[in-house]
Amino acid sequence: MPFHYHKRITLIPKVLHLHIGRHGWSWTLGNRRAHITGDRHGRRTTAIRLPGGFTWRRRSRR
Repeated sequence: MPFHYHKRITLIPKVLHLHIGRHGWSWTLGNRRAHITGDRHGRRTTAIRLPGGFTWRRRSRR
C-alpha cells in the first residue's frame, strides 16, 4: 500500500504557503481567485478564476 504525505505551512496568512510532500516542495503566493505557484524544478503556474466557473491558467519554465 503506497503512502502519501502532504503538509501545508502558512508563512503569511492568506498570502504565502509552503507545501511539502513526499516528492518535493512547492510554494503558493496569492489567494483562491488569483495565485502563482512554483515548484522545486523552477516551473511556475499562474491561475486566475474567472466568472462563470472558468479558469485561466498559464504554465512557464524559468
